[in-house]
Amino acid sequence: MYNIYFEFAATGFLGILLLYLHIEYPKASESNRRYREWVMWILICAIVDIVATRTTDYGHMIPPMVNIIINTFYFMVSAEGFWSMAKYLHSLFKGNYSDKYMAILGKLIYVWLGLMVVNIFTGWIFTFDETGTYMHGSYYFLIFVFQIIVNGMSVFLLVINWKNMEKRQRMAIGLFVAIIVGGFLLQVVFFQKTLLIFYMFSLAAMTSLFVIETPDYLKLAQALDEVEEQRKRADIANEAKSNFLANMSHEIRTPMNAIIGMDEMILREARDAKVKRYAHDIKSAGNTLLSIINDILDLSKIESGKMELVPTEYEVASVINDVVNMTAKKADDKGLKYELTADENTPSVLFGDEIRVRQVMLNIINNAIKYTQEGSVTTRIDYDRDVGCLRISVRDTGMGIKPEDMEKLFQAFQRLDETRNRKVEGTGLGLSITKRLVEIMDGSINVESEYGKGTAFFVELSQRIVDDTPIGDYSERLKQAREEESEFVPTLCAPKACILIVDDNDMNLEVITELLSETRIKITTAVSGQECIELLKENTYDVVLLDQMMPGMSGTQTLSVIKSEHLADGTPVIALTADAIVGARENYMSAGFVDYLTKPIKYEKLESTLKEYIPVAKQEEPGKKKELPVLLIWGDDPGKLREAKDNFSGYYKCVCVVGEEKKDQYLKKHPAAGVLQVMEEE
Repeated sequence: MYNIYFEFAATGFLGILLLYLHIEYPKASESNRRYREWVMWILICAIVDIVATRTTDYGHMIPPMVNIIINTFYFMVSAEGFWSMAKYLHSLFKGNYSDKYMAILGKLIYVWLGLMVVNIFTGWIFTFDETGTYMHGSYYFLIFVFQIIVNGMSVFLLVINWKNMEKRQRMAIGLFVAIIVGGFLLQVVFFQKTLLIFYMFSLAAMTSLFVIETPDYLKLAQALDEVEEQRKRADIANEAKSNFLANMSHEIRTPMNAIIGMDEMILREARDAKVKRYAHDIKSAGNTLLSIINDILDLSKIESGKMELVPTEYEVASVINDVVNMTAKKADDKGLKYELTADENTPSVLFGDEIRVRQVMLNIINNAIKYTQEGSVTTRIDYDRDVGCLRISVRDTGMGIKPEDMEKLFQAFQRLDETRNRKVEGTGLGLSITKRLVEIMDGSINVESEYGKGTAFFVELSQRIVDDTPIGDYSERLKQAREEESEFVPTLCAPKACILIVDDNDMNLEVITELLSETRIKITTAVSGQECIELLKENTYDVVLLDQMMPGMSGTQTLSVIKSEHLADGTPVIALTADAIVGARENYMSAGFVDYLTKPIKYEKLESTLKEYIPVAKQEEPGKKKELPVLLIWGDDPGKLREAKDNFSGYYKCVCVVGEEKKDQYLKKHPAAGVLQVMEEE
């Protein structure tokens, strides 16, 4: 009979050790996890060893084959224990022969498991006779050979990594080896009937815990605490940044609303050419400033993970028209050749985020115009039905990009070739935002460039087809559309409608009132939340535009009173605010507003929003403005043509063409009240 009390003690130690690790150190590194796995397999081996020892002691009462299977299972589990120890060592010494050690040992363990299976039928390693007595086989020595090879390889791995280990690790390994070897000698030489091996393994595991693993656990815990502290600081910093952006957005957009709005009225009413030119310059500068603000806010949304796509059905031709209207003049003003072609087979209606698709196109084309001083900017749009994506390519003959700058191209706040580009306006955010938007839309963006010769961008955006009807010859329609400049004509006319506009800024009220003057809508204004409430008690309105940030009662507080007192049930109340930060729209919608308009107010957006919420029965077909006579101006110098156009605009609808051939082509298709040739100065 074998003395198994030490084995029972070992299982107790190991069980307590695993429980301690689980409670005290719930988070673990890779080496910590391998250590736990190793301790677990020592525990399993000890339990199986106890079972195998007892069944061997009572072999005369148990069928021999049962004992053979139990002892075979013990040797297999022991092999897995060696393998878990190897994985633990590998986690400590990655590289430096550790990979080869794992590869050789893995194959050796597979061979050993195979021998154990064969032994069940042959008894080459061990067996039990008919009386249930344990007997060594002819190849029993292979057990010791296996252990010597495995342990020898482990010792070799420790030796070659000895200098790379910390002092505490060397001490722990020395104690570990001493305990295991001592236990082996005690059992084999002095106490052959007492099982000591796994008891000594449990002591060795304890040594490893307190000398190697506990410091590692503490390091990990300290590192995790530092990471958590850094995360909290980052959250506070992000919150501060968000608050700053919200305040900045509001403070800048409020005066921008007055600037852009008043400038729009000057452009509508001015007849003096110089005044109109100055107003156009103000509009251009205002839009540039607004674009910078929007870029910063977009970057904030993307970095916070709150940039959400709003996919809808949209007409491709409409998006292209918008892009041309917003980019062609910039190219013309620089004297660049501007070409945009769309494949005739491009589907007419797609499904995707129309706003972001338009933004991607604008960013790339505007970037090409910005960095091109002479030559051309050429855009090509088509659709790949095989992969279901809209493709956009933009080529320019600009300054190009140095090879060493290519990797910085899409980084935020990066300006390439600063010395050469110091006069080029911009923050360096456009392409960074474009790349991130493309990735959010499951697309790709690539660039080819030769420094000094030009750059080409290639974008693919995943967009689903809604209507596969081809858009046809878009290029010809675009030419015709660009021959004449359309004057402002409102698309909304609602003389029977009445709206209430609430804003504490008198200039903002004047801007919105003047913008809507030609819609013939009856407009009432209020400068506070309290005045708004008093007006709603006495009158009924079709729409209420309610500013959010007002002294006294905010727009949200005012709306809460309106709803609680049922002052405007069924009347759409639209938030009117300069707040365009992440989550603003969601906050206003949850507060009860039906829609959201940001300052500075763009007339097109204001008009489309009112058309949506003013009852259709109160809307009429807008009357057309009186047409001015057409004056065809032609010549060879684009700059002189623009100067002549400025002089006669307001008195004539001026159409400018370059060259006599284009003049003749125009007159064949369109009537003109007069023709003016602008001669070059000699």
